[in-house]
Amino acid sequence: MITTLTAFTYEVDDIDLAISEVLEQLQLEKRLLKNKVGIIHCSTDFVDSGVFRALCDKLSFPVAGITTIGSAVHDEIGEIILTVMILTSDSVNFTVGLTNPITSRNETVLREAYEKAAANLSDKPALAISYFPLATAAFGAGGDFVATTLSKISGGVPVFGTMPIDNTHDFHAARILYNGNDYYDRFAFILIQSKNLIPRFYLISISDEDIREERGIVTEAKGNLLYSVDNIPILEYLKVKLGLALDEKDPSSVHMIPLLMDFEDGATPVVRAMNRFNEDNIAVCSGELFNGVTLLTGRFNKEIVLRTTSQILKKILDAEKNANGLLIYSCAARYWTLGLDSTAELEIMRDSLAKSKIPYLTGYSCGELCPVQSPSGEKISRMHNYTFIACAF
Repeated sequence: MITTLTAFTYEVDDIDLAISEVLEQLQLEKRLLKNKVGIIHCSTDFVDSGVFRALCDKLSFPVAGITTIGSAVHDEIGEIILTVMILTSDSVNFTVGLTNPITSRNETVLREAYEKAAANLSDKPALAISYFPLATAAFGAGGDFVATTLSKISGGVPVFGTMPIDNTHDFHAARILYNGNDYYDRFAFILIQSKNLIPRFYLISISDEDIREERGIVTEAKGNLLYSVDNIPILEYLKVKLGLALDEKDPSSVHMIPLLMDFEDGATPVVRAMNRFNEDNIAVCSGELFNGVTLLTGRFNKEIVLRTTSQILKKILDAEKNANGLLIYSCAARYWTLGLDSTAELEIMRDSLAKSKIPYLTGYSCGELCPVQSPSGEKISRMHNYTFIACAF
């Protein structure tokens, strides 16, 4: 059994005050069990001010996490906030890992870090909570690479996690957090091992009613570049064949058309974001696409975000009355649709979860890792966009 402790602070500048607030809530001297690990989410302010490092110095166990643009814990929500989740147990084992800098699409870097961390466990992990860098996606070593590679080298361990984000226009300050240090180019992860632990996964992006009926086939894609669908250049396909009102020069217009890849394997379709069109009118997406896959398009707006968040939380609460903890990530695209009402989704999370005693931690994401289930029951680890994901344990 896992015991889950949570805490938060809004204090950025006064390090001593921030640490005392967090430690007072955690009451570690009374509540820690034999094994423990920490997860921290925070805006970059807490890294730059030294609060994050100072907190890790006070904790006597490993910590991993991300920078984010909004988080929630207890009954508190905020955009400039540091939130903490401690997992502790006498029977469940935890270990953490950190890769060397990732400079290419080379699985050896992940394999070496995984095998080193897994050597601390007595059996195969039940879950890999995974935090992968944003910067490395530029050369094909992003979320898809992590999901497929880590699943392969671990022998099918479910991969759940996210990519960091920050409030700069190009996310250049987004960082992976690990044991008091912060990184732009390394992958950090937590392995959880217990024969009795069966993590449960939930995800939603857009509802079926928000998916257009038209289906096409990806006829040319290379990595995260989408060239054509049904042998029609992608921009022409979207504007002419589908008749979508799209301004390819406006990123906010481009970003509001989710692409859904249906692998026709019975599993939930994977959603991809178009970030922009390059000078050749090729769609630059936030994750990989695959030739021969069925492609659909969806609608996306504030109403859809808030409706689907409420739907998935109801499903979780109906199914997880006895859960020991919830870890939740929501795509930053969902945050951006909210406009000036930027905490509306976090408020729904807070108000819904207030009805339950389940401890939880949430954060906004720049790319979501969550397994989907095939009809045969196999869990397939995949990367998503526009998606709300949750792991219950």
